[in-house]
Amino acid sequence: MRKLALVLACTFLCLAGCASEQSSTPVKPSIENNAGDSNSSAAADTPAPTETPAPELLSLGKKATLLDWNICVKKAEVKNKIMTSKYLYFKPKTGNTFVVITMSAKNNGEKAEALLPSIGYQNKMITATLSSKDGDEFKPSALTGYDKDLAGESIEASASKTGVVAFEVPKKVAKSKKDLTLKIGTVDENITYTLK
Repeated sequence: MRKLALVLACTFLCLAGCASEQSSTPVKPSIENNAGDSNSSAAADTPAPTETPAPELLSLGKKATLLDWNICVKKAEVKNKIMTSKYLYFKPKTGNTFVVITMSAKNNGEKAEALLPSIGYQNKMITATLSSKDGDEFKPSALTGYDKDLAGESIEASASKTGVVAFEVPKKVAKSKKDLTLKIGTVDENITYTLK
């Protein structure tokens, strides 16, 4: 019995010594170090965010391929009215003017398609947007009945057409024509021309 009591007492003392030794071991710093290591390794594993490259600005006269189209924006002019015949013309609202883009387009697809349709799926239809340096955006004006208007004009497969796309803008925007950009394309694929 005495032996048993002695063995129990020794066991108790050993356990108490181990417990006191464990409590004196600094646990918190090792957790902090592990957390620091995991954060630094996580930061090393996470790729740095890549900046989206600015779109390449094409100059007037430069040819570009966009989906099934070969496109070339040839010139940009500011006009107070667009003559459709000897006596008929389109005139903008008071305080506005037209920026008229002359361009050519070739349909390399297998069927007739409109280059700049007025309706369609946003991620599939090609649109044109004229943008100012202040971030104002303008859509093409409808020149209904004008045979040179490319907006909405259907072009046969393998055929080419040269025409205009007109944007009605405030006169102060048109004064800075060289600061305007023309983006043509879908949401995912597009080309951008500078009007300098």
